[in-house]
Amino acid sequence: MSITRSLLASDLDGTLIPLERDAQRLGEVAQLVAALRERPELQLAYVTGRHLSLAEQGIAEVGLPTPDWFVCDVGTSVYHRVDGGFEPDESYREAMRAAFGGLSGADVRAAIGEVDGIELQEEEKQAEFKVSYYTRGRHEPYVQLVQDRLDTAGAHANLVASFDPLSERGLLDVLPEGVAKDYAIRYLHERTGIDAEHLVYAGDSGNDRAAMLSGFRAIVVGNADAALKHELQSASVEGGLSERLYFAQQPYAAGVLEGLRHFALVG
Repeated sequence: MSITRSLLASDLDGTLIPLERDAQRLGEVAQLVAALRERPELQLAYVTGRHLSLAEQGIAEVGLPTPDWFVCDVGTSVYHRVDGGFEPDESYREAMRAAFGGLSGADVRAAIGEVDGIELQEEEKQAEFKVSYYTRGRHEPYVQLVQDRLDTAGAHANLVASFDPLSERGLLDVLPEGVAKDYAIRYLHERTGIDAEHLVYAGDSGNDRAAMLSGFRAIVVGNADAALKHELQSASVEGGLSERLYFAQQPYAAGVLEGLRHFALVG
């Protein structure tokens, strides 16, 4: 009897990696890991705003297993596991160059210029095809202003915004046009050949929204922002995706495990 391959593509921070590092939360991570080990046919892809090195550090800190794929820098870079390490997926890099239309990070910074209330994130959080900012308080007041400046400069760029409740500030990423986590998930779907019915995405924040509404099955963990949950519920009804979104009661890794059981990817 053939075994059906499946794929869990999941956000890290606030989803698989709990914001609180106490014994209960780390125990929930361990329970999820144990369930994943029982399903060797289930491939793993971690989808994160982090750089590769920071993503590897994060999963090591909480005991998550090494994945088959890393999608880093909010969907603008893909790495596949090779001989115990990770290598950039060159065809994906070519796709990013084409989507950015030759734009560089320096061009994006110059186009946006100085804006009261936003500042560049640390240099290690910038990437080849991503420029990232912090916003003062919630991100909503700044999105249109930044978009207008990019449009004026003729930039082919996409804005992805979310809110960090711990620091109480917004996160604003400038990405190649049409590119976000959902773009990377579609790429992995094609690259792996895994059937769409056996691909599940898990997340908790605004930068997971597009991936959750991309048509694949999705898990919204219990700790997700209430406003995001409401928006996803409305959008999923309008798009005929209600059966594909599962709103977990449990937070973080426990919510991912709850959702995987709901979709029958683990026992």
